[in-house]
Amino acid sequence: MADRWWVHKFGGSSVADAACFRRVAAIIEADQHPRLAVVLSACRGVTDALIGLVAAAERREAAACKDALEGLRARHAAIAGELLPAAARDGYLEQLDADLADIQGILHTVSLLRSAGQSVHDLVAGHGEIWSTRLFAAFLAARGQARGVRWVDAREVVTVEWGPLGPAVQWERSRENAARVFGPDATGVHVV
Repeated sequence: MADRWWVHKFGGSSVADAACFRRVAAIIEADQHPRLAVVLSACRGVTDALIGLVAAAERREAAACKDALEGLRARHAAIAGELLPAAARDGYLEQLDADLADIQGILHTVSLLRSAGQSVHDLVAGHGEIWSTRLFAAFLAARGQARGVRWVDAREVVTVEWGPLGPAVQWERSRENAARVFGPDATGVHVV
């Protein structure tokens, strides 16, 4: 089936460091299906660190927040520095720094309110996946992936709404979004 998608999902331990990113890239490069989706978790421990940031902001622990943000930046910058050529690394770090500035603003607001709703927790925690997927897409592209590499922001595809039982995927809307974002003739590697 030419139009069938092949999906690879890698958890946080699979993208824990630069060596892990290289192993994942080798797996993807070995799969010659024309339509691949690669779904990555945040690097091991990053989601927990981001959730911890929100909790620290609620407790007004500004120094802990600053240290944790610097640690997250250093970790991702080190991986990017090892994997990416200079121009791609600089572009990645520019986006990372913008995200970290946004998170810092959110944490400041949380600190003033001394409380964070579920949407704040979700927003902050979700950045780990954004950072790992952006990094992997840039890395795979830099390796010369012949099929083409495209980063896809899952927030543009998957629609989730909170109900009385917690979060639930809105499947119809998500399918419509996927059709719009990917298109019927999409080929190559799509890192989500």
